[in-house]
Amino acid sequence: MSPSRAAVVSIVLVALAAPMVGAQQANDPAGDPERGKIVFRTVGGCANCHGWAADGKTGVALHSPAGPSLRETKLNKEALAETIRCGRPGTQMPYHDRAAYRDDRCYGLVMSDFTPGDAPPRGKTFGEKDVANIVAYLQTRVIGLGKPTYDECADFFDNPAAKACIILK
Repeated sequence: MSPSRAAVVSIVLVALAAPMVGAQQANDPAGDPERGKIVFRTVGGCANCHGWAADGKTGVALHSPAGPSLRETKLNKEALAETIRCGRPGTQMPYHDRAAYRDDRCYGLVMSDFTPGDAPPRGKTFGEKDVANIVAYLQTRVIGLGKPTYDECADFFDNPAAKACIILK
């Protein structure tokens, strides 16, 4: 192949690949940690089990089961997103994907694979954008942090006078 023909082939391949790279990026949203905090705090009800600090302790609603500490989780971005979408079978972690367990997108299982009481409960439905937002929130403001601080509490509640924060002063 002549050098000029090789250059043309290379340009064509790059031009064909560019839309695929853009499509991959569009399917892998970075997420907005601030929006993720709001979903975690309100819509998702995540703080009911995981606590406001996501440590499984602080602010746990008495009627809700205690969730594991997300501050200590070893889950990566993909595993966090899968857990939010699909819940955790055999636990109280709800699934938030509208189509979870209708097909095998969640752990290769469908709802008929579960015995009564073992299927994860259904939570509020989240779109992919909010799943990415929650993951971004967890990765930037929760995972790997030590003991919860007053500043984190005030930021979580958007209120430095929040009652939950008083004991951290």
